[in-house]
Amino acid sequence: MILPLHGAFLAYLGLLLAWNVAAQRSAEARPARGGRSGAALLVLQLGLTAVLVRDRLAGGAPSLLEHPAIAAAFPLAYLLGLAQNLGALRARGPRLTDIPVVLHNTGLGACVTVAALALHGQETDPVLLYDHAVLQHLLGSHLAHFSALSWHLPVLARRRDAATPAGALVALLGPAFCGFVVLMLVLFQREATDVLASFADEPSAAARADLLVGVLERPDARDRSDTTPPGALAIWELPADHDGLGLARDERPLLLLLRAPDAWLRSRPGPEAVQAAFLEGAERLARVLQPALLVPFPEPDGEAPLLLGGGLPAEEWRALHERAGERVRAVSPHTRIAARLGGTGAGSRRIFEALARAPAVVDVAGPRLHPGSAAQGGPAFADTTLDAWREWRAGLDQPPALWVLAAGLSPQVFGARAQARFADGCLARASADPDIEGLVLVAWRDRGGTLGMLGPRGTPRAAAALVSRRLRR
Repeated sequence: MILPLHGAFLAYLGLLLAWNVAAQRSAEARPARGGRSGAALLVLQLGLTAVLVRDRLAGGAPSLLEHPAIAAAFPLAYLLGLAQNLGALRARGPRLTDIPVVLHNTGLGACVTVAALALHGQETDPVLLYDHAVLQHLLGSHLAHFSALSWHLPVLARRRDAATPAGALVALLGPAFCGFVVLMLVLFQREATDVLASFADEPSAAARADLLVGVLERPDARDRSDTTPPGALAIWELPADHDGLGLARDERPLLLLLRAPDAWLRSRPGPEAVQAAFLEGAERLARVLQPALLVPFPEPDGEAPLLLGGGLPAEEWRALHERAGERVRAVSPHTRIAARLGGTGAGSRRIFEALARAPAVVDVAGPRLHPGSAAQGGPAFADTTLDAWREWRAGLDQPPALWVLAAGLSPQVFGARAQARFADGCLARASADPDIEGLVLVAWRDRGGTLGMLGPRGTPRAAAALVSRRLRR
């Protein structure tokens, strides 16, 4: 999803593999057994690297990590990495620089093991899940828990001492990196504990009778085991190049959100072509599907600047939404146009005011609700976001209708219980505010992401049962 960040991710993997290849070189005359085991580990790491790269470039396709055998291969790699570390220490004697390498593989290996178990529905330690998400962010996988699973590989200990001063300096890089990772694991333990504890304070209430609620799904990725999400709305997310044909539709009103085509993960067009693709997709899908509500662009203050190679001025976003509205209403007169914003800062406010200024070019506008850091109050950051929107809307005589156009979190980051509590809390917030007309819960099933209330194999998580119970009329 976040194409410009693939370079950092791939560079990280390339450097890690280069380090591990160099680390396997031995100064001993008879390294046969250690060399063979090390070579086998490198082959495994190459295979796992291919999995990570494929998943990063596969967009909405199911992650290879959803296969239990592949998920289990990552903890196995860390276990073999630890074995290599101990073998290298025995071969040349221990060094102080070996300590962070061993600790790195122990700590990150525990995180990866917990993540593999959580992916397949096991109750696990959410503190380690949160720590792992922080590391994914720091190791070139920004927002990986929102778009694609992305696990990392063990670091191998060098099997011989450096022969030159330059080599000795290079030899410090690996342990320094490992020390940084270990430090982050330790430092974020307290924040993880505080954030996760704050979910116990989430509000809880039955859904308001007139609140329109639905759960986001990707209808082009269904299989026979999929169940229909609960709620009064059908909420679909489709790529902008989809033809809209061959999709099973029920009688519920449809809210449609457009996303970037998966092909753009490998080759992204220029800004003008990106804009044209979303405008054409909005018109084409509106003609075929006749949605009640359509979000024609990704978040102008979130993913869209990454797709466009930079942010657009607020007035350009107004012009784009005006063009989208004209084209959509020409083929689907009853479709309303909506815009979702991800931030609450000054830039996000300028975009909202440009879209909402009379005559407004959108019928509906609303935020994405997600937890913040411990300093931002964790899940209570959703209240901060809604407070900001109330302030923005108070300055307008006739603001667009207010919807929460995305609310949810990843159980791969916060744990399944926190996912259920946050969904319940967002339902309670929306029900308590009569200005909020609708709520989009994200998402029904893991498809190219980790936000699902159902696991990748359709196994329900705690949020699925809770939301189904709350939305039962």
